[in-house]
Amino acid sequence: MTGSAPARRTVAVVPARAGSRGLPGKNLMTVGGSSLVARAVRNAREAGIEQVVVSTDGPDIAAEAEQLGATVVRRPAELSTGTSRTVSALLHVARALELPNDATVVLLQPTSPLRTSGDVRAVLERHALGDVRTTLTVAPAEHHPYKQLLVAPDGSARPVRTWPDLEAPRQELPEALRINGAVYATALGAMRAADAVIVPDVAAVPMPAERSIDVDTLDDLERVRRAARDLGEA
Repeated sequence: MTGSAPARRTVAVVPARAGSRGLPGKNLMTVGGSSLVARAVRNAREAGIEQVVVSTDGPDIAAEAEQLGATVVRRPAELSTGTSRTVSALLHVARALELPNDATVVLLQPTSPLRTSGDVRAVLERHALGDVRTTLTVAPAEHHPYKQLLVAPDGSARPVRTWPDLEAPRQELPEALRINGAVYATALGAMRAADAVIVPDVAAVPMPAERSIDVDTLDDLERVRRAARDLGEA
């Protein structure tokens, strides 16, 4: 009788830069009494992920993460600019923790504070089927992409797909969902090879629009706080 294969390591990473142009200090701002960082860490823990890492360049964020029992990986300045790529921060964490290629990295951006542990579990369960490299959350698209134009510098325009799409009833077009940025799960080896968070083949797990608000400005934060109250949070 042979033993079962060992479970693959799953690590949740919460990338939380100290700097933000749109809303300075946003990652420590609160919704429902908890900071955005704390909500992300809690989502991971409640979803059953034992190792939760906060990648940050900010001492205040690091202190909060340590109080929450998360592992802190100090992010270097060159990976903490406004143009730094999220995948670079994730791969930096992977190197710092010496994660194996068969690990699953779960990205939980603190700017999606209405995500729940149930959303994280749903992504993990779908990803565990093993037929994709990335599983991510999506929400209804406010505007169908086939009804949009690509405009050249000279002002000339062409449709995303076909001209008839622009006048077609939405019911006749394929369902369109947008990536909402709340949860991503990617095989680390695939992430390293592609230098990307999203690596085909991809599976999508839906979330409702009312919980798919991304915080980038003060107006966004107020919308999230109102939505949290509507959802029963204090």
